Amino acid sequence: MQKQRLKQLQLDQPTPIKQSSAYRKFYDEQFVILQQQYPKRTTEELIKLIKLKWKAKERMNTHKYFQKNGFVNINDTERVPVPQPPPSVMIIFQKQMRQHLEMTHPEYNGTQIDRTIKFEWGSNSALKEKAADEYKKLRQEFENQKKEFIIKYGFWPQHKKFQGEQVKQIQNTSYQPNPLVQLLNKKVKYE
Repeated sequence: MQKQRLKQLQLDQPTPIKQSSAYRKFYDEQFVILQQQYPKRTTEELIKLIKLKWKAKERMNTHKYFQKNGFVNINDTERVPVPQPPPSVMIIFQKQMRQHLEMTHPEYNGTQIDRTIKFEWGSNSALKEKAADEYKKLRQEFENQKKEFIIKYGFWPQHKKFQGEQVKQIQNTSYQPNPLVQLLNKKVKYE
């Protein structure tokens, strides 16, 4: 009885919209085309035809939905730029500091500028907050552009993995810091 009630509750809730993959987008396009071409065929036969087409033209079709150099091929002739995520807070801070230091201290070389940026990153929280605010603003713009792209084209392009590239899985390890290191860090902070 409870299982039936749980199923009923789950049916009443709206399902979240999932991001469509390259195969799913191809499948949706081809299913409509094949239904019109072969109205007497069953759904299973159409699915088999779609799978065969996908395997035969896999490279061409996956290029259509993967981004490469900031662009994605929507169809054989149309190429569209993909919104890119903003750089990290550290990179934004580094760019701002580098511009400021190059203007105020033209005599500094690259190593001196890098050391000064490193020092300022550790000590200047006001500039760090300014960079964090800039990041939040850029991130919000990116999220809006991403939503517009998904609404307009119906999918979000994936990054292509090259042959031989393997995804490394990092196991979750419970990290417990050494208590002596913690004591030393506290002493350094107080001094």
